[in-house]
Amino acid sequence: MILVGDWAPNHYSVKLDIPKDIYLANLEGPILSADNIHCKTKKAGPHLFSNTIPDEYNFIFSLANNHIMDYGLTGLEFSKTTLKAHQILSCGAGDNFTEARKPLIIEEGGIKLGIIACCEAQFGVANTFQPGVAEFGSWIYQTIRDIRPHVNHIIISVHAAIEESPWPSPYLREIYHSWIDAGASIIHGHHAHIPQGFESYKQGMIFYGLGNFAVNPEKWCQYPNGMWSLAARIMFDKNSFEWEILTFEIRSNKNSNYFTVEESNNTEKLAHLNYLQNCNEPLNNPSLFLALWQETSVRTYCHHSANYLGFSRSLKSRLAQFIKQTFSTVKNSGKRRISTSQSELLLWYHLFACESHRQTLATSLGVLSGEIKDLRTVESSKLADLMMPWSVGITS
Repeated sequence: MILVGDWAPNHYSVKLDIPKDIYLANLEGPILSADNIHCKTKKAGPHLFSNTIPDEYNFIFSLANNHIMDYGLTGLEFSKTTLKAHQILSCGAGDNFTEARKPLIIEEGGIKLGIIACCEAQFGVANTFQPGVAEFGSWIYQTIRDIRPHVNHIIISVHAAIEESPWPSPYLREIYHSWIDAGASIIHGHHAHIPQGFESYKQGMIFYGLGNFAVNPEKWCQYPNGMWSLAARIMFDKNSFEWEILTFEIRSNKNSNYFTVEESNNTEKLAHLNYLQNCNEPLNNPSLFLALWQETSVRTYCHHSANYLGFSRSLKSRLAQFIKQTFSTVKNSGKRRISTSQSELLLWYHLFACESHRQTLATSLGVLSGEIKDLRTVESSKLADLMMPWSVGITS
């Protein structure tokens, strides 16, 4: 089996020139037809979708992410119907949280694998009466206990991270370690949209983020490390497994309606392995790892989170906004209420519902206020500049 990252080619067709195998990927957005392309839900951020699927290869898709419900129940149902028609297995989304949390059990070469798909809370989370995706939580431990006697290995496919960060948060790292402790063998991470590090932990293996496997090149060609991805070939035995690192490139074709995904050439792979070394080494250096988490949090906050929350405005502009809101209040049951736009509320929900976003905000505000000891150093600053070029010059 080969673990890969996000599938979201949008309107492009995809030509795959990669090894034949079983692939586990994240379907980042629903599969749509011309009839349901206009069924967008209201949310913050972009709406993602796919018009094509990899029907010449053997794929399994995790549906648990923040985009599979971008086109509502219509998009989810059409996706599941299309995948089933092409004999592509999936898990991680359903008519309610019970259905969304159901694991998938497959057999490969006499080895039984259990796959659990989950994600951090953002848009489209399932609940008792609402269809959607499986938000990760304490239920994962019970599911591991339930299926462990019936499978040789458990893979947890999880959509969680800070976008464009080469390193996981300490919070997610601790959670992933606990899943291995509970009986999982492999953590299949995605969401950062760039490759992140990986590490062996006890008898398991954690791939924090595999990056963009097959995505719209028009969008991602502008992002550093957005046009190549990490992949992991896993060779399972009944009681153990071996693994091998691969890297894939997205090759765009000008004036064409398709792009190609293929293995990196030797020069590219060498550069990718150097990049991955910079992702991995801090995982073995606790002080540097925490310093880089602070670098990531503060730079993310200063780059966009503060602006989203209105914290970056001057006192004068905040006062003007307060006065404007005060005089535009509406009466409701005799009480005065400040009128806030739906788009603002959705954006704030996006920042606070997702645990990685909350952790980033709490860390950055704690460091900047002095509540949390500032561990950033010249070394961490230089490494953050190298690995997150979008953040160069962002200091606080």
